[in-house]
Amino acid sequence: QSAKWRRQAGDHRMDQASVGGGRAQRREVLMTTDGLSRAIRESTEGGGRLEGLYLPDGQRVDPPGDRAAEAAVAEAKQGGRALTRVARNYTHRQHHQSRRAERERKTVEELEDEESAKKATAILEASNEHEKIMYRDLFNFFDVDKDRTWGSIEFAQRMTDIGCDTSVESASNLLYFAGVRDVDRITFNDFVQLMPKLKAFRKVLERDAMRSFQAKDVHRRGWINRKAVTELLVAMSGPDGSDEEHINRLVRAADRERTGMITFDFFIRALFGSPPILAYEPPSRGDALKNRFCLCGNAAAVNDSDSDQEGGP
Repeated sequence: QSAKWRRQAGDHRMDQASVGGGRAQRREVLMTTDGLSRAIRESTEGGGRLEGLYLPDGQRVDPPGDRAAEAAVAEAKQGGRALTRVARNYTHRQHHQSRRAERERKTVEELEDEESAKKATAILEASNEHEKIMYRDLFNFFDVDKDRTWGSIEFAQRMTDIGCDTSVESASNLLYFAGVRDVDRITFNDFVQLMPKLKAFRKVLERDAMRSFQAKDVHRRGWINRKAVTELLVAMSGPDGSDEEHINRLVRAADRERTGMITFDFFIRALFGSPPILAYEPPSRGDALKNRFCLCGNAAAVNDSDSDQEGGP
């Protein structure tokens, strides 16, 4: 078919033009309507079909869609190979662990517990006494039946007890993506290994909370009143909101000294039940001014939400 197209492409018109007293020929590569119709008719004789566009030299011009589809297929194949490598590595590791357990006359679970203990020991050695006590207390809190292990069921129960309605399925997903080896059997050593990840996540949460707290600290005093804390908690609760009683309970917990002046330290303790990891930094003068007159709408609204006078107990 491409040969026929090349032959028809040669059926161009020749126009004569006068150039400097001589005569030159100008070749037009566009085909006439009759030539194009004849080329299509000849190319499709015998049930043939035109598939794509061709250059005069017979090279096929692939449409962009085909290249995109080929790229998608190649990407899918590459992803499939990656998953295959992961599965192969996992199978190899399981086989290696089984062989090792046979040699040492132990179960695979016992070997994994030993490896977990080594990793946990390294983390505990780098922790201070307060952190070690906090790890143990938090682990014991989730260990409902006190068998020195807990899993998704006990985790869901405890989270629901403290006001965060959590299903067993959601608890399993949270624990799995946190990196535990068995969502239904978490030892203290497994729990300790989660702490660096949770600590990093805690810093992210505290940084977001500090930005919100700074937006309310328009006078750069390092504290805000109870009304401002209530507004802050409502904003942080997201589109689904939070129970009014729960917010009021947090506000009362944050006002530890019953002065109506709530610091960032008190605010974080009320939210997480432990001292903040990050030290509070008051907003800059520029940010404070912007928060006072722009983010809050007007100065009157700021004075109402952050005055020294409390509207309630």
